[in-house]
Amino acid sequence: MQGCCTEDKKDGSYKQPSKIQTKTLSLGGQLFVWSARRWLIAAQEKEQIEAALAYPYRIAKCPGAAKLLDEIMSILALASFRPLTIRCLHCPVLDNDEWLLIQTLRKLQTNDEKEAAGLVDEFMRGALATTFLRAANLYATSLSNVGKPITRITFLRLIENQNF
Repeated sequence: MQGCCTEDKKDGSYKQPSKIQTKTLSLGGQLFVWSARRWLIAAQEKEQIEAALAYPYRIAKCPGAAKLLDEIMSILALASFRPLTIRCLHCPVLDNDEWLLIQTLRKLQTNDEKEAAGLVDEFMRGALATTFLRAANLYATSLSNVGKPITRITFLRLIENQNF
C-alpha cells in the first residue's frame, strides 16, 4: 500500500469518475477516507494505530469501528495482489483505489454483497477477500447505526422545474 497525492494511478482496471473531492462525500465517507489515510501514516511511522484512530470514532459514537478499520486496512496491506494507493491525509481528491473502497462499503450498506465482492475482486481474491468483506460489512454497519452512512452522495442536488 502506498501513500501518494501528486500522481494519478494508471494501473488497476477500476475507473472512478474524475476528481471526486473528499468534501463531497457523506460524513461516513469522509471519516473512512481520513481514517484510511491516517492509518497508513500511523503504520509507516510505527505509531500505535488504535490510539491514532480512537478520537474521531469516539466523537462519532462508534468507537468499535476504529478496530474494524484497522482490521480492514491490515487485510488490504497483507492480501492485496496489487499495490493500492491511499493519498496523503489532506489531499482534496480521491484516488481510484479510495473510490473503489468507498464503493465497496456503499454496496455493503445497501446489502448488495455480490456487487461488493465483484469490486473487491479488483484487488483481492480467496479466503482473505471473504474476511475483508466481513470486516468491511461490520464497519459499514457500525457507521450506519450511528447515522454516518456512506451511501449518500452530497454533490448531487435535486432541481425542481415545473416546465417538464
